Amino acid sequence: MAAIQDAVRRLAPRLLIVTVMLAIIAILAPLPATGETVILPYELRIYYDPRQPAYLLHDYNLRILVVEVPYGVTDCWEALPNGTVIQVCPPLKDAYVKVWYEELKTFKAARTGEDGVASIGFRLWTPRATFKVEIYSERGTVEQRIIVAANPWLLAAYTCFAAMISSMILAVRRGMW
Repeated sequence: MAAIQDAVRRLAPRLLIVTVMLAIIAILAPLPATGETVILPYELRIYYDPRQPAYLLHDYNLRILVVEVPYGVTDCWEALPNGTVIQVCPPLKDAYVKVWYEELKTFKAARTGEDGVASIGFRLWTPRATFKVEIYSERGTVEQRIIVAANPWLLAAYTCFAAMISSMILAVRRGMW
């Protein structure tokens, strides 16, 4: 009987670690790793680069393209027969861009360059970051929400690596290695 109790005492911490890691994986699995953009019917339109890597607790570079939409144009991108995509709408130069990180209630500001692109860096502290982008120019003001889902797997990998190192140190200290 004592041997069974001793075996259970040795296995209990390992089972707890495995159970906690499986629970973390089950919680984080359904999160998407992309954002969404809503097209607004204004003269000015905001696009963002969804290909920027977004990892939880890491720096994220929100790249915003601001274009002027001519009347009658529904899509600012035109696909050519050879597969090339060209931008039909002209970029808006020197517009004031203000981006609010709504979960943290902080904002940063920048200006668009000659190519109409403004780049603003944030650290993603939440799994789903909501940015409210405001554009101010002589043509008017445009506001849009951009939602970016942060990928949690890099943080999970760091946590697993730290747990492995901690377990190895504990095993060496106890003389079981």
